Amino acid sequence: MTSKTADGYLPSLTALRGVAAVWVMLFHIDVSLFYRDLGPLVPHAWTGLITSGYLWVDFFFILSGFVIAHVYGDDFAGGVRLRSAFGYLKARFFRIYPLHLFTLLLLIAFARWVAASQPSLVDGSVESFFADKALPSNFLLTNAMNQHVYLSWNIVSWSIGAEWWTYFIGVGLLAATGRTWRGALLLIGGYVLLVGLVLLRPAGNLDITFDYGFFRCLFGFTMGVGLHALYRRGWARAWLASDAAVAAVLPLLAMKFHWGWHDLVAPPLFAMLVLAGAYNQAGFARLMAARLPQYLGRISYSIYLMHGVWFMVFWTFLPRLKAAFHLERLPPAWSVAYAVLFVALSIGSAALTYRLVEVPGRRLFRTRRTFAVASA
Repeated sequence: MTSKTADGYLPSLTALRGVAAVWVMLFHIDVSLFYRDLGPLVPHAWTGLITSGYLWVDFFFILSGFVIAHVYGDDFAGGVRLRSAFGYLKARFFRIYPLHLFTLLLLIAFARWVAASQPSLVDGSVESFFADKALPSNFLLTNAMNQHVYLSWNIVSWSIGAEWWTYFIGVGLLAATGRTWRGALLLIGGYVLLVGLVLLRPAGNLDITFDYGFFRCLFGFTMGVGLHALYRRGWARAWLASDAAVAAVLPLLAMKFHWGWHDLVAPPLFAMLVLAGAYNQAGFARLMAARLPQYLGRISYSIYLMHGVWFMVFWTFLPRLKAAFHLERLPPAWSVAYAVLFVALSIGSAALTYRLVEVPGRRLFRTRRTFAVASA
């Protein structure tokens, strides 16, 4: 077992992408219960493992920069060429937009049905989520650029919009990584800018979405591009390739989440996890190469977007459940059952959209770089 196959595919990173998608889903399950006054999935005083799950989006951004550099870095090593840039952006568009468009149209149909046949379910939050004036920004993927003061439609798709526009700046970033010191500068610079973004905001955390989510994505992506430049030169390989490195990073991440350490602790740990996953050729690599982690990684984009659809469905109907059973909060057994149902529906529907929407959409632009599809 190796960390990198002959065609350049990095299986551990694919599996980690699936882990991150599931963790973000658990976070939103808790959000749907807690903010519908049905109690948390797990008491928040016990642990922050779930309530800080939004941070795994930052793992996505760092991983995306790393994988994009892994796939397209050579195309821009000699500078930016129009043909290469166009091919790269076209490939990225067909990678993300067909599924985004499908889930958006699905939710438009759902919102129209609710408004026509279930008007009693529409409250202020539902009206904001399904605001018609937010549709242009969702179609144009500008939904992370402070155009509205709320999340809208598929609430997780702000990160897709942020990533799409980051791809344009990514052309210049890829062309700037020719030397090791430049990669280190991008890694450190991206993190410093991320720190600045957090410190300038009143909330002082990384839960930045519809307003300045583009910058959150750009700075994390920049870290990932710089990280890949270090990876190509084998930086810290002797230590990070071992299972001991993974065994050190994962508990630190768990402690950060559990005890609620500052959000800015997470990005450097995520960067170390990406690098360790790319290097590792031992037990961790074998674990990540197993069938289930690989499958979840392959369909992770569908999991991510489809769980946003189910979030909106459950968010709309949970008040009716609460009223029908006269619930002050959901009993623990019900919370577990709800979480299992949410996960099952999200992964089950993701398996379908992966086959019927995501892969066919991707084939609209065929590329020789099939090795990176699952991770990129």
